[in-house]
Amino acid sequence: MLVYRKELNSIPDYVPGKSIDEIRLLHKTGVSYKIGPLRKRSLRKTGPLRKTKPLPIIKLASNENPFGASPMAATAYKKCVDKLHLYPRMSAPELVKRLALKWKVKEENLIIGNGSDEILDLAARAYLNKSDYAVGANSTFSLYRATAKIAGAKYKTSPLENFYYPLESLLGFKDAKIIFICNPNNPTGTYFSNRKILDFLKRVPKETLVVLDMAYREFTDEAEPPLHKWIKQFPNLLCTRTFSKLYGLAGLRVGYGIASEQIIKALKKIKPPFNSNYPAQMAAMAALDDVRFVEKSLKTNSDERKKLTQNLQSFGFEVLPSGANFVCVKIGKEAKEFVTWLESKGIIIRHLGSFDMPEWVRITIGTPKQNKDLLKTIKVYNFS
Repeated sequence: MLVYRKELNSIPDYVPGKSIDEIRLLHKTGVSYKIGPLRKRSLRKTGPLRKTKPLPIIKLASNENPFGASPMAATAYKKCVDKLHLYPRMSAPELVKRLALKWKVKEENLIIGNGSDEILDLAARAYLNKSDYAVGANSTFSLYRATAKIAGAKYKTSPLENFYYPLESLLGFKDAKIIFICNPNNPTGTYFSNRKILDFLKRVPKETLVVLDMAYREFTDEAEPPLHKWIKQFPNLLCTRTFSKLYGLAGLRVGYGIASEQIIKALKKIKPPFNSNYPAQMAAMAALDDVRFVEKSLKTNSDERKKLTQNLQSFGFEVLPSGANFVCVKIGKEAKEFVTWLESKGIIIRHLGSFDMPEWVRITIGTPKQNKDLLKTIKVYNFS
């Protein structure tokens, strides 16, 4: 009998946010409801709900841009139709050049990935031996654990510290080969300042690779860090970024890594030759020019995040401070049931059981209308 590697037995299946099509099939939903009078706090349906006109399902589970893709990126994508039969240039040189200008680094300091997920996987496979181990928080992006184990190494964790990434605790793992840092952290949304991260980097052994996952960094209220200075000062630092969130290109899978030339050379040795497709490269370059879309997305996210947080707190929920395009909310023991109930009403949010936070949910910041519809539906429970 053909047997796969034993390390795979310790890797749980990745749990994504449910898709719109999946919810339609599960609940045959997509309808709106008139909300009855406010009731005593309960996480069970109360009062009659009168069915009205059909509404599209609202997906607030996967931290996608609620406005869709950058319009300039969409236009660039459509222009690629006549080149779909051709292989893309292997290292995506045009996109690399644009990113090098953006971050004030050399082109040799950049690598393009099939989403930033691929960069994380490349780092683990390039630097982890079977005798090594990587470390991270216990409640964070699950891919860190998976990539370490796929590489045949071990993965150790520390619990969050007051819902923040456990930087101090992770420094205690003196022999760790890789430290994975998610800043802002997924799923809590909490993050550290540039100064705090810089102080942390100064204390990490030079033999340890620090992978700084910055997928949500644009949504914070703090200025971008000087990555060109950081990678020069810390040759053991790898920063990952993505076009999936702010730029709305999650479906195209394009991300990148910024690091010392030594790290980038190592990653390129195992990178698939044509890992980034041509339409994704063209769309990403156009997205970098779409200043209007970026500014609109960032302002709406900031305004709506504040409003949504305040409204959820007024219902009696604990909401963590967030520097991302989502909020982390404590529902209680019936969180999973609550998520399922919302799905039946056409609203998808993320239960955090797979993040070892079973009483919590993660809600992507939607458009003003989407957030308003979400709050109207939640009011069925009257959290007074």
